[in-house]
Amino acid sequence: MVEPSRTATGACASGQLWACVCVCLSLMACANVGVTSADYGRENVRIRTDQVPDAPRWKRATTHYGLGEVKPLVPTFEGQGRLMASWTPSAQPDAPTYVIAHGGGGVGGMLLVMAAELRARKQANVLILDSIWSRGRLNNGGESINSAGPTLSSNVRMFDLVAAGRWLAQQGVNPLTTYVIGESQGGWGVLRAFTDEPFMRAWMQPYYAKGIALYPVCGRVLENIYTVHPLGPYHSPVLLLTAGLDTLTPVSECPEITTQSVSQWLHWDDVTHAFNINTHGLFMPPVDGVCQQMKNKGGVHQFCHHARRTAQMMDEILKFTSP
Repeated sequence: MVEPSRTATGACASGQLWACVCVCLSLMACANVGVTSADYGRENVRIRTDQVPDAPRWKRATTHYGLGEVKPLVPTFEGQGRLMASWTPSAQPDAPTYVIAHGGGGVGGMLLVMAAELRARKQANVLILDSIWSRGRLNNGGESINSAGPTLSSNVRMFDLVAAGRWLAQQGVNPLTTYVIGESQGGWGVLRAFTDEPFMRAWMQPYYAKGIALYPVCGRVLENIYTVHPLGPYHSPVLLLTAGLDTLTPVSECPEITTQSVSQWLHWDDVTHAFNINTHGLFMPPVDGVCQQMKNKGGVHQFCHHARRTAQMMDEILKFTSP
């Protein structure tokens, strides 16, 4: 059995300019243009709907896991409409807060399982944030492109995380114990949001302490279906987890600066993309070793549930986010 891990020190996590310059020069991947608030709205981000697809079923599912109902909740970055989200506050006054950002397929059962475990183990506040249902999409790519427009980029996901941070501040959570967990495209958004550009540092640091990116998008683009933005180095601590059997978002396609400048990098050779997948739907526990398939223009990809690594993943997330 292959064990983790590879660990890299994030030189920019301390905010020291010269450390950032050294990392950039050594890895030859610096961005020369930073994002500004003017970038919001350039990538088809307007809110189109406040309707959750198959809403009765999702209401039953969130109730099943003891979570708040998914509904229009978080004002967007510019305040034009609301992103849908599930918000479950804790009764514990000093509870940590976790924002969970979904992948390209949207909010799924495995995020509900993750949220429920965070609630059980840490008595945490949990916000599951939607970025695509609110915009009239069922997923972020594939067949949705013809009806909803190009795939939303990592910038869009970053702006949504900023919006969620602002909203959470209004709920009175402690930013020093507020964390983001993103899977797949959600992890892509985490890497972008924590990239050390001036505006993102100013937008994110007041609201979030650390980020976790699980098997994120960070490499090549298939047929230019989304806009590419730099990922790394980072302004705050980031945990990166990658999978050796991942054919959808293989880490081999990530720039060195994306992986080498995180605070901690765990690479597990024995798991696929989405190895924590909920294999049997919203209401049934996943089954170890059972796989689901996804087909896109890059081929056919296996997502196989791995119970031991899923448990280890949660342990590592809690360890990384412990004070």
